[in-house]
Amino acid sequence: MRLPRSLHWRIALAYTALIFVTMGVVSVYLVGFVRESYITNLQASLHTQARLVSDRVGDETPAAVPIGFIRQVEAELQASISSFGQIADARVTVIKSDGNVIADSLQSPARLPSQLGRDEVRAALSQGSAGSVGVGSPLDDNFDNEMLYAIAPIARDDEVAGAVRVAVPLSQVQPDISRLIASIAVAALLVGLLSVGAGYFIFRRTSRSVRAVADGATRFAQGDLGHRVSPISSDETQELAAAFNSMADTIRSMLNDMSAESSKLTAMLDTMEDGVVVIEADGRITLMNSAAEWLLDISARDAVGARLMEVLRDHEIQQVAALSLGSGQIRQTEVELLPQRRFLNAIATPLGGDSNSILLTLHDLTANRQVENTLREFVTNVSHELRSPLASVKIMVETLEGGALESRPTARNYLQRINRDLDRMNAIVEDLLELSHLESGQRLPHLMPIDLSALVNEVVLEYHDRTADGVSLCVGTSGEPAFALGDGGKLHQVMVNLLDNALKNTAAGSVTVSIESDEDKHAVQVRDTGIGIAREHLPHVFERFYKVDRARRDGGSGLGLAIVQQIVQAHGGEVSVQSEEGIGSTFRFTVARAWFED
Repeated sequence: MRLPRSLHWRIALAYTALIFVTMGVVSVYLVGFVRESYITNLQASLHTQARLVSDRVGDETPAAVPIGFIRQVEAELQASISSFGQIADARVTVIKSDGNVIADSLQSPARLPSQLGRDEVRAALSQGSAGSVGVGSPLDDNFDNEMLYAIAPIARDDEVAGAVRVAVPLSQVQPDISRLIASIAVAALLVGLLSVGAGYFIFRRTSRSVRAVADGATRFAQGDLGHRVSPISSDETQELAAAFNSMADTIRSMLNDMSAESSKLTAMLDTMEDGVVVIEADGRITLMNSAAEWLLDISARDAVGARLMEVLRDHEIQQVAALSLGSGQIRQTEVELLPQRRFLNAIATPLGGDSNSILLTLHDLTANRQVENTLREFVTNVSHELRSPLASVKIMVETLEGGALESRPTARNYLQRINRDLDRMNAIVEDLLELSHLESGQRLPHLMPIDLSALVNEVVLEYHDRTADGVSLCVGTSGEPAFALGDGGKLHQVMVNLLDNALKNTAAGSVTVSIESDEDKHAVQVRDTGIGIAREHLPHVFERFYKVDRARRDGGSGLGLAIVQQIVQAHGGEVSVQSEEGIGSTFRFTVARAWFED
């Protein structure tokens, strides 16, 4: 049997759904119709019985004797009503005009209350109508089920002398209705199953020819170019099979001619690192390789067949392509694509021939530019940071050579200053080496469970004696252990750099270190009330050699925060800063919680 996705299955399932929906709707309608018809007929039957009983009671009761006043008449009436109730399998009740019951087929009339409180009784007694039918409660508390009733007035001498009420419990009616509904359901199910079975075999036979063509198309698509379809029946599918065979012959001939050239071109384009785009004279793109897709951030599926200016918004590339198409000469330009900041060398070369198309070649210069910029910034920053201490050392050495060496206090002072400058240059070199190792991945952190709270307290204790007057240094933690997964030495260096930075920029006020924890990480915050950082400087504070105030000579290398960022990122965390000028700064970094922590 074919997979459910086959044509005959789809038609059969749709046909099945239609049959069952139709039968379901018809069945629901029939159930409602049968139930209403049954109840209507039963109510009509009850009404007829009520009319018969009322006529009989009115005829058999003497006109001169009021109903209920002669005991013999009441006894005979009770016996007659009881007999009629057994024959009709219903409850028959005779009610006087004052609402009292004088005969009932199931109960003694004396045990039944006045019926004037019931709407149908009052209507029959007061209006003298032909009677009514409906659903109501039983006449007494001995019966719980609702009753289907019919009531008819007893007319005597053009007056209403009473009423007859014939009723059956709804629970007695429901089994008959349920049997009718079950019969309808079984009939509908049988009709549906027979229709589905017949339809399945009909659709299966009809779809065999179509399936043969589909199988042939599948084999052809899988590479069996010699396969042809043989028609099974003499209907319209015979023409379909002939058309398929003709198409297969044509495609096979074309593929044989194009296969070799296409394979060469595809292999060449797919292995090229440069992007290649072929543009026709009307500006439409007819070919684009994967490298061009990546460089231009454009899908070849969307680009091929569209105009260059519709899929690429870069004016310089559009211009070089237009100039080459217009002049028939090679054109070249260097462009910068935003927002990805990618630098490209675009060369437009005319292909010649009648098509007047061009070949646009894109060479990625981004890596070269980044290396050049990095080297330029590195040389500029290093030369800037080393120029001042080198110039100072040179001046002091020249001063010592000029005679200051003879003065021991002066010489000692100069040597101490030279030593400090040398220490500063050595610190810059050490920081550069550390940053280089971190960026290259040569010194990955050795992760192990550590108590981050104890580490914070240790670093804060180290800086207590080095805190300037007017500045308070405190720890805002609960003292509970905060186990994290990290390298104790590297995180100690992070805390030292952040705390040293906060104390240098806080002349008066406080520096507070705190730890916040959630389900999967700890966050360490170093908050100060120092000079703060202007908003325009915030995006650059973690760059190498970047200083907010380059006029200040605080002895820093400008690499501390860059090292902090590299260490935190190597731990899989994040570092951020919030600051407002004149109010203070808050540096925050995160570390993963240790796996064994509750």
